[in-house]
Amino acid sequence: MNRFTNNRLLLTALFFATQITGILAQKPAAPPAKAPVKQPVTTAKPAATPGKTPTKPAATPVKSAAPAPPRDSNVLKLFDKNTVKWQKTYKGRFDDAAIVEVSLGYDGKICRGFLVYPQSNTRIRLEGKMDTSGFKLEERSDKEQTTGFVSGRIQGKSLTAEWNNSDNSLGGRIEAEEVPLAAPVNCSDNKWSSRYITRYNNARCDMVLVRAQGGILDGFMWIESDGETYRLKGEVKPDGTYELDALGDADRLVAIISGEFKAGQGTVCRWTGSGEKREIKFILKDHFQMGCYDYADFNTSFDVLHPHTICEPCNTWLDEQVKEWLEKCKAAFESRQLKQAPETRNVQRASAWPEITCWTDNLLSGYLTFSDTRSSETQGISYNFDLKNGKLINPEDLFVKSFSWKNWFADFANREMPKLPSFAADPQFRSWLVEEGFPLMVIRREGFELSTLFHPFYGRQTLFVPYSSIKSSVRKDGPLGEFVK
Repeated sequence: MNRFTNNRLLLTALFFATQITGILAQKPAAPPAKAPVKQPVTTAKPAATPGKTPTKPAATPVKSAAPAPPRDSNVLKLFDKNTVKWQKTYKGRFDDAAIVEVSLGYDGKICRGFLVYPQSNTRIRLEGKMDTSGFKLEERSDKEQTTGFVSGRIQGKSLTAEWNNSDNSLGGRIEAEEVPLAAPVNCSDNKWSSRYITRYNNARCDMVLVRAQGGILDGFMWIESDGETYRLKGEVKPDGTYELDALGDADRLVAIISGEFKAGQGTVCRWTGSGEKREIKFILKDHFQMGCYDYADFNTSFDVLHPHTICEPCNTWLDEQVKEWLEKCKAAFESRQLKQAPETRNVQRASAWPEITCWTDNLLSGYLTFSDTRSSETQGISYNFDLKNGKLINPEDLFVKSFSWKNWFADFANREMPKLPSFAADPQFRSWLVEEGFPLMVIRREGFELSTLFHPFYGRQTLFVPYSSIKSSVRKDGPLGEFVK
């Protein structure tokens, strides 16, 4: 049982200890009214004009049958001529990231086809059995070696499958829909960031969420009347319903939030905390799809997301950071010149993902993390954008000239890091933290956040610097003017 499960159990126990919940009988909703039955319209035939022979009505043209959808000739070639009962192509994503096609044919006994990565034009042979319970296919290299397994089901026009490499050390999920061969699929179709605003307890309230791969949600909720910003972690289901953990200091679970997303609309957050319930009705203020890059072939996969805002200079700067990292990864991967073999299947991987820590009409701040199989250590950057003036904010833009911000933040980190959970009890954590330091800094509504790079085990460790502690050193005429009066 993990830490968040324990926290949830404790939170639930506290809530029921302080609430007496009645069982309210709900009146079932009335069934929808049936549409009136459409009556046939009868038109009387006009009488023939005297002296004229009635004309014979023109024959109704026969509608031609719709042309059969094009079939994948590469799949048909895997079978004896005229033995294929059906051939279908499904397009979707591998682990909700890389675009993938699954093109299959079936002759009543054997299922054959290809797993296709369109960006690289890589086609990997599939062959196996299919019955009413689903399909189990072997994935084969160009030398007929078994490099993996694909098993799943086809229901209607949807295909879902699990992929594993030959020794089951790597796995992934394929979700795809039957579509015409030329139908486009974009890697950012379901990756987005939204900003919601409202009034709650006669004060301002903001919520920002980023939807990444696999329906993962990350963001924050700022409630001015609470004097708090809560970190949000959760997921959204395919039907649009979501559940979030609202986290306080040291990742302490404060509440569980649920609701539903509808395209282009606000959302109602149902907050269940320790002994209280809230309902917060948000309107959608801003929304953008994420910038993305995805690529996959037999050995390699790239999966990159980053913010793509209304600020074009900001987008250009982000694109440059991503491009620089991608070029290094590609050069390193290509230099290995891997062949198709069971042990090289999908062994080179690279991904990048964003976080947003502050988003107002004037500011956008957050992190971008880079991870790849070249190294066990991640890389990363922080970004602080002045959306109003369309530029990157440098620390020098925030403070008066006499303030030595680098030394001040370093001294602050040295004083505060021993207070972090596990610092005293975990020698490895302590050693990593002392060596890593807090090289990243982002703007939040209430102050600055100092951060480590993301760690595969410890995650991101942060320290909070309230504006009140350095108010005299912050420029009132700078980008933080809306926060520091």
